[in-house]
Amino acid sequence: MALNKRQEKIIAMMNDMNEWITGKELSKLLNVSDRTIRSDVDVINRTYENELIESNLRYGYHLNQSIFRTLDIKIEDTIPQTPQERCVYIIQELLFQRNELNIIDLQNKVYVSGYSIDNDIKRIKKMVEPYDDLKLVRSKSFIHLEGSEESKRKLYKDMLAEETKGNFLNMNKLASLYKDFDLLEVKQILDDTLQKYDFHIREMAMPLLMMHVGIAIERIIHRNFIVTDRKNPELAKSVEYIIAEEFFHKVAGKIRIEVVEDEIALLALLLLGKRSSDYTGDNIKIENRDYNVKKLVEDLLADIYTMFDIDFRNDTDLKVGLQMHLQSLIERQSRNVEVDNVYLEEIKKKYPLVFEMGVRAGNFLSEQTNLEINENEIGFFALHLGSAYDRSSASGKYKVLMIYPDDQALSKLCAQKVETRFSERMEIIDHMSFFEEAQVEALQPDMILTTLPLMHSLGIPTIQISLFVNFEDESRIFHALNQLDKVKSKKEFKERIVHLIKPQFFYTDLNVSTPEELISYMCEQLDNEGYTPVGFKDSVLQRESMSSTSFTYGFALPHTFNVAANYSCLSVAILKNPIKWGDFDVQLVILLAIRNEDRKLLRVFFDWLSSIVINSSKFASLLEAKNQKEFIMQIQEES
Repeated sequence: MALNKRQEKIIAMMNDMNEWITGKELSKLLNVSDRTIRSDVDVINRTYENELIESNLRYGYHLNQSIFRTLDIKIEDTIPQTPQERCVYIIQELLFQRNELNIIDLQNKVYVSGYSIDNDIKRIKKMVEPYDDLKLVRSKSFIHLEGSEESKRKLYKDMLAEETKGNFLNMNKLASLYKDFDLLEVKQILDDTLQKYDFHIREMAMPLLMMHVGIAIERIIHRNFIVTDRKNPELAKSVEYIIAEEFFHKVAGKIRIEVVEDEIALLALLLLGKRSSDYTGDNIKIENRDYNVKKLVEDLLADIYTMFDIDFRNDTDLKVGLQMHLQSLIERQSRNVEVDNVYLEEIKKKYPLVFEMGVRAGNFLSEQTNLEINENEIGFFALHLGSAYDRSSASGKYKVLMIYPDDQALSKLCAQKVETRFSERMEIIDHMSFFEEAQVEALQPDMILTTLPLMHSLGIPTIQISLFVNFEDESRIFHALNQLDKVKSKKEFKERIVHLIKPQFFYTDLNVSTPEELISYMCEQLDNEGYTPVGFKDSVLQRESMSSTSFTYGFALPHTFNVAANYSCLSVAILKNPIKWGDFDVQLVILLAIRNEDRKLLRVFFDWLSSIVINSSKFASLLEAKNQKEFIMQIQEES
């Protein structure tokens, strides 16, 4: 007996939910009666000759996952259940899969009524409102997303940040996915082993390492052993191999698994990180053709950047992880080994935008190498990319490389003290026992801390500290971080703020007599170009009437209370003669028209402004600008 589409949807939906659901809730979702649901459940269980869907008078229905895993049931798509999930699904389809969607097809796809889809469309219209030229357009039975590629990418990145929210770095969340063992207990064993050998793993790198460990243990439990050609006698002599071997023996004593030499080698290579290529090389063979795995990964990350405007190209952890995964993938395929991905359903359902990046990665590698890359492998790629995105979002910290002798007992205490004291502002990305220029360049640190005298020509701020990290050392580190803040602020200003100063809204030699006259003129020009909404000018004037926005140095910053601009820009006027503005004579006026999403840019702007106005010569040079181009040249020189 074949199942109908609705019965297939019931299995898919219950697999997505993985929790009890009442017949009434199911019938409402599928727009059928409770009786039809009971009949469908009976048909499903008779078809598979198992109680695949369990029934309970109090709780309703539940999919038996143990039975489900033993049956060959193909679930083609994850069905979005909530309005938020549907909105993300619709936007994702419009961004990456097709130019327009048929609303009737959409209803059938997600099993909701036309009324629900109408409400979803309203929600999406509100979601895209803040993005410059982006809008959802409905034409009869079709919808499409209209706007520039830049706005579409910004929408995707904002949604991606909302979707991940640090979950890929959440160890408790990762541990909850494993039912056969306690991943947190395993992590403690690894922590103890690393500590015994004074081996340092960066905090941000630990979640991805534990993903690999969890997958390895899951493989061993189910006797789905992997074989690798990357183990060799030299690797077995490394401290990383010794740590991996001792770790697996300790785990075997806790959860009764077999100690597998190939898994020891893979964990050792992972601990080696970028140095793993010293033992394995960079070349891989696929169908009698040689590929450079480093080049493949670099090309892949360049493709991700082109497609999504997300730049992972300098993420060393990601590159090493992908290189190792790609080598493992080829080894598995050459031996026809299929590996289940415990994270797959979780990623597909809860992180569809991350999964989209994984799909892109899989397609790219398939095109480049002719490898067959299935959903499990795509899920693994998504894990790597999601973790990297979380790291980049969570860490606005400076990357610091520490150089100290490995054979000194105080070295680790030194690194720990530095990390504890400055963890909010910086992250120790690696340590070396001596300076190696090529490796330092590859890491691209923002700063080097060293306990040894060090001279080099890389242009990276380098601070020598003592192993004890005394108050003088802390002071030097603080000063260096503050200098990095200044450099970062200048760079951010040059990259972002200057683009808000548009030539059509830059005025010189204006001859006006009152602030109100000037504000009205500047606001009307913005309104004519569609940069501001109705009521913007009135709001600026109202704000000015309450308290003058002029300052002692001869400039004014008129702005609104709560009316956001349609598009962000800074309208600039240099007056022919100063005018009385509140208590001061003003000659430079910068009208702020900022979208809500760009409010954070104001901090960068005010940082620059506070430094410029207290210097009379810098301020005078701005007033001498004859046009927008000269004005920008001056602020870039002075910032």
